[in-house]
Amino acid sequence: MNAARRRARGTGAVVDGYEARFYEFTERPNADSCWSLSTGPDGRIYAASCIEHLGGQSVSVVRYDEDADRLEYLFDVDEVTGDLRDSGRATQCKIHYSFAPSPATGLLYCATHLSGPPKGEKRYCAWGAWHDPKRAFRGAMLVAYDTKKNDVAWWELMIPKEGCRCLALDEERGKLYAVTYPRDHFVVFDLATRTLTDVGRIGSVNTQCIFLDAKKRAYLTDDAGRFVRYDPETRKLATLPHRFPHASYQVGWHGVLYDAVADDERGCVYLVPWMPRPRLARFWPDEGDDGRLEDLGELTQPIDLTLAVSMSLDHVGGLVFGIDGRLYYAASRWPLGSEREIPSWRRLDTYGAVMRRDPDTGETEEVCRLDRGEGWSSHYVTRGARDAAGNLYFGHVGKFPVGLFRMTVPGANRTDAHLPLRMWG
Repeated sequence: MNAARRRARGTGAVVDGYEARFYEFTERPNADSCWSLSTGPDGRIYAASCIEHLGGQSVSVVRYDEDADRLEYLFDVDEVTGDLRDSGRATQCKIHYSFAPSPATGLLYCATHLSGPPKGEKRYCAWGAWHDPKRAFRGAMLVAYDTKKNDVAWWELMIPKEGCRCLALDEERGKLYAVTYPRDHFVVFDLATRTLTDVGRIGSVNTQCIFLDAKKRAYLTDDAGRFVRYDPETRKLATLPHRFPHASYQVGWHGVLYDAVADDERGCVYLVPWMPRPRLARFWPDEGDDGRLEDLGELTQPIDLTLAVSMSLDHVGGLVFGIDGRLYYAASRWPLGSEREIPSWRRLDTYGAVMRRDPDTGETEEVCRLDRGEGWSSHYVTRGARDAAGNLYFGHVGKFPVGLFRMTVPGANRTDAHLPLRMWG
C-alpha cells in the first residue's frame, strides 16, 4: 500500500511529541464511516470500515498492524455470516459503537447495525420494510473474533429484524447489553445460552453508548437526556433524577449519551452527548443511591446562536485516557462564521482538535490536530482508543474512503498500556 495513500500530508503536531497520521481504508474505497474503533484484548486497535450509504455492501473489520505500519483487513461480516451483500435484503453495512473486548477469552465481540439499502437501491427505511420478506434487514449479527487465533470463533443472529446501536459487556456474568434500532429497546444477550431478553423500551432517539460502573450496572439515556440504569441483580430498568447538561436555551431533547470513558483511578466516568453545543459531564456512580452528575462546561467553539448549527459539525467524540492519566478527546474546530454553510459541512475546512484535560485541575490544552489535508472536513471523530504501547487512535467520518487517525504520544513505549480495557463500544 502506498504511504501517501495511507496517511494525510500534515502531522498536526501542536505540542512536541504528539503526531497524528491518517490511515485510509484504501482497500474499501466506498467506506463512508468508521463508527466503531476499540482496543482488542490483545492490546491492538480494531476498527469498522462501514459502507452504509451505498446499496449492496458489507462492513469489514480492520486492524492496525504496527510492525508493518499499515491496516490489515480481517474479515467481511456478510461472508462470515452468510447474509450476503447481494441477497436483496438490507445489508450488514456497519458496526455502530458495538465492539466489546473480552480479556478472559481473547475474543472481540462485534455486533452489526442497519441502514445500508439492498443492492440496486439508494435508501432503506427499517419501518417501511418491516414486513417485507425479501428486503427487510435480517437482524444484528454478533461475531466473536478470536484475537489469539486470528480467526472468527463463532457468530450468531443476535437481534432479529433490528440493528444494534451500541454494545457493552459484563464479562463476570457473561452478558452483552445492547440497544436496538429502530424500536429502541434495551436487551440482554446471554453468551452461554445465546439467548436474548428484551428488558423494555427506552424512547425514540437511541443512546449512542452504554457504560458500566464497578458493580456492572449499565447506564444509558433516553430521548430527553434522562439517565436510565439497568441493575443486573433486579433485572430492571430505572430512570434516575439526572439529565445530561445542556445550554440554557435548550430543553434537553436529543441529549442522548454519545461517548463515555471511565476514570478508574477516581471512580468516575466522563461523558459527552449527541447534540449541538455538547458539554462535558462527569458522573460518580457510587455517590448516594443514584450517583452524582457534574456539568464541566462547553467543549466546542463559540457560534452564531441565531443560526441552526448541525451537530454533525458542532461535535465532540473520542474520549480516552492517556498514559499520563489525563483525559483526551477530539473537539471540532472550523473557521468562525462558516457555520452558515452547514449543508456542505463535509467540505468545510475543519479539523479535530485533540484536547488534553487534567482531571484534578480542569486545565485543558490542545496538543494535536487531526487533519486529513486536501481541504476536506476532518473534525468528526467517533471513538478513541489506546494501544498496548500507549499511543492513541481516533475513528473518523468524512470524505470517503474514510479511515482512522493514529496519534503518537510522548513516552508511549509500554506493553500493558491498553489495560484496563474499556468494555463498551
